[in-house]
Amino acid sequence: MPRPHKPDDVFRILREYDSRFVVLVNRGKGSHRMIFHPNIKGQKRSFPIPYHRGKEIQRGLLKALIRRFNLPNNLFG
Repeated sequence: MPRPHKPDDVFRILREYDSRFVVLVNRGKGSHRMIFHPNIKGQKRSFPIPYHRGKEIQRGLLKALIRRFNLPNNLFG
């Protein structure tokens, strides 16, 4: 089960896993950032992440991120 992480840590972990992950600043609504990957099973995929510097991204959102991008379950420890 993934443990909560800060948004910057999530972005860093994703970039270390696959350098094709991109964080789009101008596509998110309000205080959200969009994570984009050009090729997941032949399709472009994106996922919005809340970007509040003092708060962590919780387990449920990380599990949804893992499912969306077909990531390994232990990626976020």
